[in-house]
Amino acid sequence: MAARPDSAGSNSHIPDDILFFQILILLPVKCLVRFQSVCKSWRTTILSTHFIRCHLEHSRTRLSMVVVPRKYQKDYRKVGIQGVNFYSFQPGQSKVAELILEKRCPGGIPMFTIPLHCDGLILIPCLTGRMFVCNPATREFVELPQGSHNVAGDHRVAFGVDPCTGKYKVARHFFRSYADTPQADGEGTILEYSAGHEILTIGDGADAWKWKATVDPPYAINARTPICVPGFFYWSALHSVTGHGINKVSSHVILRFSLHDETFTVHPNPPCSGFLRNNDTLCQLGGKLCYVECSSPWDVEIWLAEDGPNLAWLRHCCIRLPMPRLLNVFACASGDRNKIFLSIDAFRLLRCDLRDGSLEEIIDMARELLYDHRNGTKFRTGFVPVAHYMVPCVESLLRIRPW
Repeated sequence: MAARPDSAGSNSHIPDDILFFQILILLPVKCLVRFQSVCKSWRTTILSTHFIRCHLEHSRTRLSMVVVPRKYQKDYRKVGIQGVNFYSFQPGQSKVAELILEKRCPGGIPMFTIPLHCDGLILIPCLTGRMFVCNPATREFVELPQGSHNVAGDHRVAFGVDPCTGKYKVARHFFRSYADTPQADGEGTILEYSAGHEILTIGDGADAWKWKATVDPPYAINARTPICVPGFFYWSALHSVTGHGINKVSSHVILRFSLHDETFTVHPNPPCSGFLRNNDTLCQLGGKLCYVECSSPWDVEIWLAEDGPNLAWLRHCCIRLPMPRLLNVFACASGDRNKIFLSIDAFRLLRCDLRDGSLEEIIDMARELLYDHRNGTKFRTGFVPVAHYMVPCVESLLRIRPW
């Protein structure tokens, strides 16, 4: 006969601190969700902030990958799909991506950009301004409130945690006005704009779920995916434009937004380029800001910014791709700090050794990756134009909405 929990909510032979924080904390989220129904005290402990945080810290040692596929479409303003799917994938170990969550929205979901991850929560940023936050482990899926109107379109958002408060925050930039005005002499144009920046806190509290204006950014932020490292969001911004016509030259800077005091500081681009090319990307590797420079369809340089009040850029390695990229090369952390994944056009997946720049081909995600819905439905995307966005993720009990 199974032992019954005592009034303290645990088996009488196992102290609570051992049962919960040395045994149950090792279990995956799906088991802990079921164990909430054992008794009221088990539910209270499993849903407590302390247990959730301890479980999250243990989960960080088991980094996994989630693939979020998205079909291409010419007009991003239209609703592209009725929902979004999340698949578990172990690159290098399997060529099968198993469905872990399928979410459908009555109004559909417009075309979205690279999903953002923080502590088990995944944010889906749509180009039209709509945003969805999901915890695939708990199956919670929430649409965020709409922010201020952006006259320029093509939205980007940032997502991360403030280590000082433990609060999860979303930031977005927008343009109140935006115009490329011809100069009086007809030689070139002058960019005139009014830019804003606002932040939303996820969770509970009086300030949660409301967009709050911050100080305006000192320069016009580019419509490029920003990066979050502990306590900071990094945006690429337009510093200046010189010349005109085919001789027009843009100069970009990095804006660092502090989640602690909600202020901006200005930092230089890495010395490889004074501006963020259409094919260059920012990412986060090992808690550091990373710049992926694609100087040609075959060549990639990885630059890392050292910690400190100023961004001291160092070139980490140079890479020669085995196949040319058409658009972007996305960098993604792996479980090995000496290796990263490189996704060419969100289509071909490579693993790169940062110590010498050597490459290992992992998978052609269009032709080889098998999407398995675990109900008998299996498919490969083949020649259908699909972006296979890969997101490093950890399992988490974190709630998006408060109980």
